[in-house]
Amino acid sequence: MPRQDHDIAAALDAAKEVFWRRGYDDASIEDVVKATGFNRYAIYSAFGGKLELFLAALDAYYTERRNAFLESLNNPDGAPLDAIEMMFRWSIEEMAARGSGCLICNIAVEVSRHEDVIAARVATYLEEIRGAMATALRMAAARGELNPALSVEAGAALLISLKLGLGVHARNGATREDMLAVAETAMAVIKRQLIA
Repeated sequence: MPRQDHDIAAALDAAKEVFWRRGYDDASIEDVVKATGFNRYAIYSAFGGKLELFLAALDAYYTERRNAFLESLNNPDGAPLDAIEMMFRWSIEEMAARGSGCLICNIAVEVSRHEDVIAARVATYLEEIRGAMATALRMAAARGELNPALSVEAGAALLISLKLGLGVHARNGATREDMLAVAETAMAVIKRQLIA
């Protein structure tokens, strides 16, 4: 039975990889047992069950991404549109390297078949991401950098849809170049075009 925090963290990381590759429905406890090296009893003892293990893995995944880019979207001293662009580039690089999309995006597509608690968790994450994007766009608007034909809310909705769409495209084999081209097009819509 895993007793050390680092053992539990390693098991959680391995479980996250299983869910990322296979999804919630298709991942079995046997898959997790193989990936972690823990027996079924140890997994249930440490996490409670498949649902609780999945939610812990999803939380860990989201926390990593929040630390990587959400803080920069809320930074009043930063460059808001650059922060948005950096977030998309970071996500695209990771998705292209892995070939398995974004775990949250994957689950958002699959979520209608899940228990309500998973749907609620995903909705909370997506709303936090959308809110951070809206904050960055609000700062960009105050600096005169946002396309004046686009409201902050419409821009944030566009960006969260782009995030979900890129996750689906990555899972279906889109190349890094294809995804970067889509993100660049979206950023061109978001930015105020200065006439030389």
